[in-house]
Amino acid sequence: MNDLKEKLKKVPRSPGVYFFKDIKGKVIYVGKASVLKNRVSQYFQKNAKHSLKTKKLVENISDLDILICDSEIDALIQEAYFIKKHNPKYNVLLRDDKNYFFVGITKEDFPRIFITHQPLQTTTYKLQPKYIGPFTEGFALKETLKLLRKTFPYRHCVKLPKRACLQYHLGRCLAPCVNKNTKTAVRKNVRYIEKILKGEKQTLLKKLESEMKKYAKEEKFEKAQELKRQIDNIKKIFEHRYSLQDFKNIKRTLIDWSRAEKFLQELLGTKNKISRTECFDISNISGKQAVGSMVVFTDGLPDKKEYRKFKIKFSGDEPNDPKMMQEVLARRLARKDWPKADLVILDGGITQLNAVKKIADKDQLLVSLAKKNEEVYIPEKPIPFPTENMPEDLKFFFQQIRDEAHRFAITFHKKLRAKNFLNSKK
Repeated sequence: MNDLKEKLKKVPRSPGVYFFKDIKGKVIYVGKASVLKNRVSQYFQKNAKHSLKTKKLVENISDLDILICDSEIDALIQEAYFIKKHNPKYNVLLRDDKNYFFVGITKEDFPRIFITHQPLQTTTYKLQPKYIGPFTEGFALKETLKLLRKTFPYRHCVKLPKRACLQYHLGRCLAPCVNKNTKTAVRKNVRYIEKILKGEKQTLLKKLESEMKKYAKEEKFEKAQELKRQIDNIKKIFEHRYSLQDFKNIKRTLIDWSRAEKFLQELLGTKNKISRTECFDISNISGKQAVGSMVVFTDGLPDKKEYRKFKIKFSGDEPNDPKMMQEVLARRLARKDWPKADLVILDGGITQLNAVKKIADKDQLLVSLAKKNEEVYIPEKPIPFPTENMPEDLKFFFQQIRDEAHRFAITFHKKLRAKNFLNSKK
C-alpha cells in the first residue's frame, strides 16, 4: 500500500489512461482522464461519496499504472483498446446500468460509419458491420469522429440520396450517391479511420509518410501535398491539449453574448439589437396530446419567468409538426401584452419555417434550427448555415436554447399524459 501511495503522489496532470490492479497484479479497472492526477485522486478521497460498487473497487486496488497520452482523444482511443484487451471486472460492474458506445462500419460498396450502443452480432444482417470499441463517452467519441471526418470524409446517411447533400459541399462526404467512381477513396478513408480508432495511429502515419515521399520522388506534388495535409491534421488532432471534457463543460458556462449577438446580426443581415430570443418546440406522440413550449433567453441567458406552455388544439388524421408550430406561433403572436421577441427560433427544418413565415410579421427575425444536421435555416437563403461553422459562443447558444425548449416541452407533455391517464382511471 505504501508503494501505491507513492505512485499516487507522482501521477501527472496530463491526459492519459490509468490501470487499477488487484493484489495478484491483474487489471481490474481501466479509465481515462483529461487530467490524470485529479481523476485518480478522486477514488482515494476520505469523504468521497462513492457507490457501493466503486467502494468495492477501491478496496481491491493494490497497484496503479498509468499511460500518458498526447490528448484526451488519444486517451479515449487507448482506453477502448485496453478495455477490450483486459476486459476488467469492474469496467463491466460499474457500467451495468449504462451502455458502452461502439463505432460501426457497414460492409457495403460505400461503407457507412455510425455510433451505436448495441452491436448487431448476427449473421443474418446483410450489411455485416464490424464494430470498434467499447468507448465510454459518447460525446467525446462523436467529437472525435467529427474531427476525423474533416480529414477523411465518409458517408453517414443510412440510404444513399439521389443528389449530393450539404455534407458533400462542406467537404465531409465524397458524395458516393452521385460520384460512383469514389469507391476506392471512400473505402480508403474508412480504413484509415478504422486504424486510428483501433489505436494504430503511428502505423498509419508511417504509411502515409512513406506514400508522401514516394509521390514527391515521382514529382506527383499534388498527391504528396494532400498526404502531407492529412498527416498534419492527424497530428494536430492527437497533439491538441484542449480537453474534450473542457469543451463539453463550456456549454455549462456563460457565453459572451456581445460576440454571439454580433455574429447573429451579420448572419441575419440586421443592425437591430438582439436581446430577447424566444425558442419554440413541439412534443407529441403520433400527433396525440400535442403540446408546445416557449422558452426565453435574454442576452444569452435563460429567463424562466417568461417561459410559456401551450396545449395544441390542431387535430388531423396524421401528425403535422409544421401545422402545430404554426398554431403555437399564431397564439403567441396574438399576445400583444407579451414583449416582442427580437429573434424567434423554431425547433425544426424548412417546413416549420415556411409555415410560420405565413403568419409572422414581416419585420420579425425568424430562423429554424434543424437538429439532424445541426443547421440553421434563414428566410430567403436557399442553403442552411451549419452551426459548427459558427463561433463557439453562438454555436453553444443555439444548442442551449434548443435543448432547453425541448426539455420544457417534454416535461409538460409527460405531466399532461400522466394527468390524462389518472383521469381515465377514475
